[in-house]
Amino acid sequence: MKAQAATAAKYAKNGFMDPDECVMKYAPLVKRIAHHMMATLPPSVQVDDMIQSGMLGLIDAAKRYQESQGAQFETYAVQRIRGAMLD
Repeated sequence: MKAQAATAAKYAKNGFMDPDECVMKYAPLVKRIAHHMMATLPPSVQVDDMIQSGMLGLIDAAKRYQESQGAQFETYAVQRIRGAMLD
């Protein structure tokens, strides 16, 4: 019974995963993407700035994700994170 309540708490009213839970789960992905992108960027770009922009992209992805579109959240989030970093 307790396990069901914990699982149900992870999902919002609409049946999708809670955006806060997504951000916590996929935060390490932002750091990994930032370090990969640093190899192709000029030395004047700081990794912390990339991570900050990427986190904003992840938050946006968590809020806008629609499971009905057919893509997995991670696939969708990677595109939003990279886009935020490049902007």
